[in-house]
Amino acid sequence: PEHALPNSTVQLLARSYSASPHIKFRIIADLIIVAYFFLLRVCEYTKSSRTTRTVPLRRQDVQLWRKKRLLSHTLPLKDLLQADAVTINFENQKNGVKGAVVHHTSSGKPSFDPVKSMARLVYAIRSLPEQTQIGSFIHRDGSVRCVQPKQIVAAVRHAAAADNLLAAGFDLRRIGSHSLRSGGAVNLKLNGYDHDIIEKLG
Repeated sequence: PEHALPNSTVQLLARSYSASPHIKFRIIADLIIVAYFFLLRVCEYTKSSRTTRTVPLRRQDVQLWRKKRLLSHTLPLKDLLQADAVTINFENQKNGVKGAVVHHTSSGKPSFDPVKSMARLVYAIRSLPEQTQIGSFIHRDGSVRCVQPKQIVAAVRHAAAADNLLAAGFDLRRIGSHSLRSGGAVNLKLNGYDHDIIEKLG
């Protein structure tokens, strides 16, 4: 049981990490935004060190849309950022459900938008095979690297401390990657979304 992260904390994390000169931190920022909006488990967007049935999202599992037209992943970044919707397909999940499809439209907030974040994640690996996992990036030494679950945990704990959640009674040991999933669900509930819709998204 991990604390649900408030919306303010996730936005603070997204702003600070997306401004980094290092690509790894910018990729983490976009992964966190996507995880929060899509209520993802960490094993669905990072590679687990354990053997699981979950297949992490790959470039081939992402479709970007502009006015209901499918965009090619090979487009320049400025064109991919014009997308107004994104669809992700899960080959297999922890709960055994195969072929699940989830769709999101743009939030309208350029710095906190799952569509624009996914566009940047796709662009980062556009030259790599379509089976390449989302959250991968080309390091300055030319090697392909991938964000690890422990880096997501470190990021959300850093943001929690920066947003002064400890003074509000949060326990840092109970803040982790699942805090994004639960935080996204709580945020939807507080904004009036139906219970069934939240369950379908998650």
